Amino acid sequence: MQLDYNNFFTNAEIEEFNEISSEPFYQGFIKGFYQGVKEERKRRTIEVISNCLALDLSLDVTASIANISVEEVKQRIKENHLN
Repeated sequence: MQLDYNNFFTNAEIEEFNEISSEPFYQGFIKGFYQGVKEERKRRTIEVISNCLALDLSLDVTASIANISVEEVKQRIKENHLN
């Protein structure tokens, strides 16, 4: 019988993380971290769209660069008044 050490270590790490993350401080920290990541991603997407509009790129090209759909590009342009 052969042991799968990679699987064992991964499971051990997950168990340790679950123990740590069960504490209220870490839950708040992780929640705040993810919120910050989402906000930064949104800011960067708006910046990319703005730069693409300044270069007169099409919506298709802008969507592919920003890694979102054309509809989302149109929505972000409208929400952020990037005409």
